[in-house]
Amino acid sequence: MDPYRTELIPLAALPPTPKINIYGNVCNNAYSLAKGLRAGGLDARLILEADCLWRPEQEDPELEGAYPDWIRKVPSLRLKRFGLGDRSFVKTLGDCDLVHTFYYGPIWARKTGRPSVFHTYGGDLNVFPFMKDNPVRRYLAFRQRQGLRDMDLVLLNSNFGKRAAEQLQLKRTAFIPLFLDVGRFHPLDPEAVARARAEYNADWIFFHPTRQAWTDQTGPWERKGNHRLFRAWAQFLKKTQKKARLLAIAHGPDLEHSRALVRELGIGDHVQWLPRMSRHELVKYYNLCHAVFDQFVMEDYGTIASETWACERPVFMNLKHIPELFEEAPPVIQVSTEKEILAALIEHTEDPQTLKILGARSREWVMKYLQGPKLFNRYMNHYNRLLEKS
Repeated sequence: MDPYRTELIPLAALPPTPKINIYGNVCNNAYSLAKGLRAGGLDARLILEADCLWRPEQEDPELEGAYPDWIRKVPSLRLKRFGLGDRSFVKTLGDCDLVHTFYYGPIWARKTGRPSVFHTYGGDLNVFPFMKDNPVRRYLAFRQRQGLRDMDLVLLNSNFGKRAAEQLQLKRTAFIPLFLDVGRFHPLDPEAVARARAEYNADWIFFHPTRQAWTDQTGPWERKGNHRLFRAWAQFLKKTQKKARLLAIAHGPDLEHSRALVRELGIGDHVQWLPRMSRHELVKYYNLCHAVFDQFVMEDYGTIASETWACERPVFMNLKHIPELFEEAPPVIQVSTEKEILAALIEHTEDPQTLKILGARSREWVMKYLQGPKLFNRYMNHYNRLLEKS
């Protein structure tokens, strides 16, 4: 168990308001972390690459074209990952009391001379250090491994991360979840939900925003098992004759395979493909559905599950509880195989109250574990210990 779970450790001679530079905004996790830390009173700054695919306005559209002064944009760092002309960025990243990074951040954080925390979002720990596809990727993998082993602390939030950390023989690790903006992801007004559902002319609406990644052409680390859902969905429609609609987002390396499978199963009238959308747009679909289908292979949760829980909707997924991360397991509908997905679908549509009750429990769980003072204190305890040593 993390010995610093709840109580804030008082330490003397620390900066009264530590300045934390945060880098690596994959899926806006760094932005959400900065917001959460700033809400707790820390001077947290986000360093954002100009060509970053994930931008704060995708989550908070009011920021379009007008970032606050705690978000600093820097030029592209793609070439700098190889150590080419990175001195200026290292100086920028190190202008703080502590560096907290995701993505390729360890490559530069190790050079700043500041206490440095690496926090995995997933692939930056499970994939990047093990890349072997070509000489370029092998070299980047070497630099990532080198940086990770020099971190003062590596923060984990998944079973995959734990296994990767063990394989890399990382010694200084701890479990802590990512911040979630429960003000952005929240239940909508019931009347607005009813109007949104009316557009689909169905008694049951389920949402599947997860990337389509399930064939042998994708890496084992990214497979979601989407085909199990589509096969179970076909059986569900056949057995129950329910008026149901599955909304799936059209993205991922196996999208065309999934489209072909839907046609082969003859369920095209009951599966609607939606275009990719920004995170703030997802709130509508998390709310209008009765439940979300996530992944059925990895035994981990990600942003889809946590955002769904925050919107008071249950999630069908494969999840293994990590006691070091959460005292209480997330309230998921535990499924992995096609047979399990089908059985759970039938069970929960026979008694609609079960989904409502589970949705309410999901929001309560998020409020307890993914936001607020308790989570902030867990971060501060780790920061304080590192700052004390510096």
